[in-house]
Amino acid sequence: MRAIIGLFLLVFLSAAPVHAASFDCSKASAADEVAVCRDGTLSGLDSEMGGLFYAYDKVPMFMGGNGARHDAAEAFLSDRRACGSDLTCLRRVYTARIAALKQGIEGSMQQFSDLQNNAPPITVPVPPAIETLIAGYAEQCKNLGGTLDAGSDRPGLLSGDLDGDGIADYVLNSQNLKCSTGAPAYCSSAGCAVDLAVSSDGFATPIKVVGRTPTLVQNDTGTTARLAVDSSNCPGAKPEDACWASYSWNGGKSQVSYAVEPTAGM
Repeated sequence: MRAIIGLFLLVFLSAAPVHAASFDCSKASAADEVAVCRDGTLSGLDSEMGGLFYAYDKVPMFMGGNGARHDAAEAFLSDRRACGSDLTCLRRVYTARIAALKQGIEGSMQQFSDLQNNAPPITVPVPPAIETLIAGYAEQCKNLGGTLDAGSDRPGLLSGDLDGDGIADYVLNSQNLKCSTGAPAYCSSAGCAVDLAVSSDGFATPIKVVGRTPTLVQNDTGTTARLAVDSSNCPGAKPEDACWASYSWNGGKSQVSYAVEPTAGM
């Protein structure tokens, strides 16, 4: 796993935005920020840290527990401010932060691996009721006078035991579907149509959501489906924040919770 995490970070961070520091040095005024911008070693450490945090923000498998990571980020900023212009103190704080982020990513990758290995597999073919849901997307395009483009005629599928009955459940994501009419059949500015279908009701009444980046997250109580939804679901959300919906099942009953999480920051 350590070798995999190292290779992953090398590939991923090479694609992440590269800056001299994780903040705008032209606007740096605090003693700690000025010190980071002026010292090449610190600037490099800051960029590495920024790339690691970027992974949490952009890679779905790392998104569970963002609230706790935000608290850790705030603690880091507080520690950095306390260092002021002390380079030794700053390097120690950055080194500890980077180590913690790497450990967190490694843990998330292991958790994701465990989820994939333990989740009920997507059977081929998928259950008839799921195929019926898939056919409904094609019917929607047909009603608009078109057909689904070849190669983009099936929604993305995620599978996991959401309702805890030991049978595979499904998350259907319409984002990749392309209707030949060019009409926005499945997506809008708020996101794309997502169906959460569970086996406990025979996949008969899927929860229909509009959002982005659906993913499955393994936690202490089971598997949760998460996706970014319209900010109207999170009163008080700032423009730079994202609103995430988490769907879980308890005793066969579904429940949803919403949480504001930053889309950027350390």
